[in-house]
Amino acid sequence: MFEWLFKKKRRKPTGPEPIRPAPAAAKAPAPGEPEPAAPLPLEPARRPAAAADEHGRTADDVLRMLATEEETRPPGTAPEEAVDPNLGRHLLAEGPISREFLQQQLAVSGRADTYLGRILAELHTPTEAELFHVLAAGYKVADVDLKQCRIPIAVARLVPLEILSKYKMIPIDQMGDLLCVAFAGDVNPKATEAVRRATGLRVKAVRCPPHHIQILLRRLMHEPAARPVPTPPVQPLPISDAEYEEAVRGPEDRWESIHASQGPIRAVRIA
Repeated sequence: MFEWLFKKKRRKPTGPEPIRPAPAAAKAPAPGEPEPAAPLPLEPARRPAAAADEHGRTADDVLRMLATEEETRPPGTAPEEAVDPNLGRHLLAEGPISREFLQQQLAVSGRADTYLGRILAELHTPTEAELFHVLAAGYKVADVDLKQCRIPIAVARLVPLEILSKYKMIPIDQMGDLLCVAFAGDVNPKATEAVRRATGLRVKAVRCPPHHIQILLRRLMHEPAARPVPTPPVQPLPISDAEYEEAVRGPEDRWESIHASQGPIRAVRIA
């Protein structure tokens, strides 16, 4: 019953493979018979068309657009992410703080090696170039014709005349906490900072011809300052002799006349 354990397995022959006969050539058609039709070439398998979205774009179009945006994005910039609006308003209220400005202030104050200084240095603060790209992309300073504007004298005098003459500018209108300032030519960051310090308002700059600013500044120099409105004088109120004597009498005499008199205690009106 264990004979199968001692049987040797037969090995397959390792010699050269037998030569197989070549396939027979197609027989030529006999005279008068039609020639057989040639086989059709195989077509490559077609990919199913991607479903189009509501705008008529397919998934391939969307992927192609994303790849194009990835290629055209400037180096070192990350894809856009959703931003908290409250955080954005808070950063605007803080003021434009760039990485260069923060490093400069830490170096000037000598606080770069302190605990708070290291925390501020590690913040993801945008560079000036990044701020410029976001704020100034597609923006243009508006050109205005001051002949079409009615400029209140009180608004023009919100900024000291020395600052206006130095930077060749003039406030032309105030809308709530926003002060519109006309510049002669290009805007000046130092002038804008001076206006904000002097008024405490936010500034929006516009541009106008230089001779308009000169005319307005000349008129503002010769325009007398607004005089304060005089307050009406205090009118005297009529008073009787008894009330006058009661007012000028000292507190001791009054106490004695009430509490130390021999007669009956008289009634005192309490106002």
